[in-house]
Amino acid sequence: MDIDTIWAITFGVMLVILGFNALILVHEFGHFAVARLCKVRCDKFYLFFDFWGLRLCRFKWGDTEYGVGLFPLGGYVKMLGQEDDPSAIRAEIEKAKLQTETPTDITDSDMDAPQAERPTNSEIFSPDSYLSKSVPQRFAIIVAGVAMNFLFAIVCGAGAYMIGVKETVPAVGNVVPGSPAWEAGLQTGDRITAIDGKDAKAFGDVLKKMIEGKKTVQLDIDRHGEALTLDVTPRRRSGDLTPNIGILSLATLELQTGNRLHRGLVRPSWAKYYSDESLKTLESFDVLESLTQRRELQPVRLEKVNGQPIETYAEYLDAQLQHIGQPITYTINGKDIEIPAIPKREIPVRFAMGEITSVLPGSDAARQGIMPGDTIVSVDGDAEIDPFKLPQILLRKVNAGQTTVELAVKNADGERTLTVAMKPIRIMPELSAMSMRDPMGSTALGLSWNVEPIIADFDAYKLSAGQTMPAVGDRVVGVEFVNSERILRKNSFTQATEDGFLFHEIGNRVDIPYIFSYLLQDAQLADKKTSWLASIFGEEQPDDGEERILFVRLMLETPDGEAKTVDMPILESTDWFNTERGYFLKAEQTTFTASGLGDAISRGTIRTLDYGLLVYRSVQALLDGSVSPRALNGPVGIIEIMYRIAQSGWSEYLMLLCLVGVNLAVINLLPIPPLDGGHLVFLTYEGIFRRPPNEMLQVVLSYFGLLLIIVLMVWTVSLDLTCIPRW
Repeated sequence: MDIDTIWAITFGVMLVILGFNALILVHEFGHFAVARLCKVRCDKFYLFFDFWGLRLCRFKWGDTEYGVGLFPLGGYVKMLGQEDDPSAIRAEIEKAKLQTETPTDITDSDMDAPQAERPTNSEIFSPDSYLSKSVPQRFAIIVAGVAMNFLFAIVCGAGAYMIGVKETVPAVGNVVPGSPAWEAGLQTGDRITAIDGKDAKAFGDVLKKMIEGKKTVQLDIDRHGEALTLDVTPRRRSGDLTPNIGILSLATLELQTGNRLHRGLVRPSWAKYYSDESLKTLESFDVLESLTQRRELQPVRLEKVNGQPIETYAEYLDAQLQHIGQPITYTINGKDIEIPAIPKREIPVRFAMGEITSVLPGSDAARQGIMPGDTIVSVDGDAEIDPFKLPQILLRKVNAGQTTVELAVKNADGERTLTVAMKPIRIMPELSAMSMRDPMGSTALGLSWNVEPIIADFDAYKLSAGQTMPAVGDRVVGVEFVNSERILRKNSFTQATEDGFLFHEIGNRVDIPYIFSYLLQDAQLADKKTSWLASIFGEEQPDDGEERILFVRLMLETPDGEAKTVDMPILESTDWFNTERGYFLKAEQTTFTASGLGDAISRGTIRTLDYGLLVYRSVQALLDGSVSPRALNGPVGIIEIMYRIAQSGWSEYLMLLCLVGVNLAVINLLPIPPLDGGHLVFLTYEGIFRRPPNEMLQVVLSYFGLLLIIVLMVWTVSLDLTCIPRW
């Protein structure tokens, strides 16, 4: 690990600690400042926590002990008469009462009277206690913490806009076959100008709308100067965490360089297909890009494909697919580089064709009555079709000039053969993995289909001698990545096992295409001696020179109900290729920069309010079931996100603090004791009925609220650490 990497990691960790603690400290400072203005005695105000009396330093100024605890988890303020711990509420109330003498106007009969008839708080509590203050004063003290979170978020948002906030443009890059966007007619290159009548400024505006889930979204589209309006309804398939419409953002023709995670321009597992000369040329571009930020040199850009100039991502994708499976000569910054075809990975098994999941409106397939639920039996007379490879089979037919295809289709009424026209469309993305239930599909044909987890055929010659063999008709009920580190992440959507990661509930929560058309392609051999830090920070795996085989384990169930396990080697296909060539393209972005301090504050305020509304809608979506509770991130997940974004730049870091600050504010306002919202409920009750709630009721409700918080914390941390699978 070089010194630059060590410094980057250290700096990122420092920013995470600073940001996490700042978010909590400003909240507590809000309580503290207003409490002091209301002349409430604050016994302690600490940066960090001093559990068991462990602290770095302390000093006393007036009645308050200030200090720095040993545990960097935020901070706290301790007010006389105010307690969040339900077990200490009664003790704190007693502590806040006048201990020296009873005021002359309070008699024994007053103290013996029912609580509703007793003298007011100011008559029985110490005048510098929280409980002695009026309801409006206590309300202000409690609200001050949340107000400071909002103010902090506005400051962070304003700071980000002073630097310049990069936003991905609201334009469509790829559309998932069979998705709501695909069915609605969205295409690569479409620019979304408005969502439900409101201007769309960023791709994130579309993503926010997905959270609402059950509502149809109206999109105003600019398609090469033509104005269109399309209605799209977000969909959440069984097992999905959140609703989506199935689109990816638009990319530019600039190569993504300086990628610390992938160590260069080319994915490590794909670099072996490149010539040394091509790798050296690309490496020189990577150096140029690092200088671009300092000297404003020319960015690394794709200019031509096989000598043909390209101007847009749609043209680039079309050229890629026109030459699928063939080497391509790219012109990058004036230099010609031959980049090979990258074979997809597969296992020696052909799965059965599943039912058609969607038919593209307006396609010839739709006009001829093909419907979801039908099953493709053969294509141009070939009954042994591989559902994974069928999109590229159709693509090659389009590339060869074929305009129709003969489909044999069956349903409950029987089988029929149709001649279906294909549109000369090559803009057909590979599986985009928006969901673990995404199907396969072809835009040229206008159909999407699922893949049945049933073995239709297998190649026994590619399996180890003496091992358990699969059989035609066996059903896959689980897939385990035994020696792969592709998905060793805290946010992995899998179940961890002793040796690897297991996908189960096949056909219910996860479908076969996600595993074999997506995850399998990036799987790399795991080195058990490598620390967990390697999976977080992207460290390369040490090469011990030993040739090892990457494989997956299939858990099978025979038609008779017998269970068996088969180890399948992961092989390179000879007739199935990646659309991508091993490098990454930058997303198309625009930068919003404030014209001055006033404009920055205005933009920061608008963004803070927008985030607040988003958090509210997210909570609402969780409660009504539109979003799965498995989508939640706990402190571990939030810290990991903060670490990654902290290395992206100051603007991104400040905007993340703005978002997390608003999250803390809104969550703190939930009417759950011992959160601030719970205290506000008690104060509202006291303001209306002119007496505080029964002490026992406060204690019981506080215990109940604390239990909810503990359960939520255990749940989210378990998700972060994959103790509970997200899917």
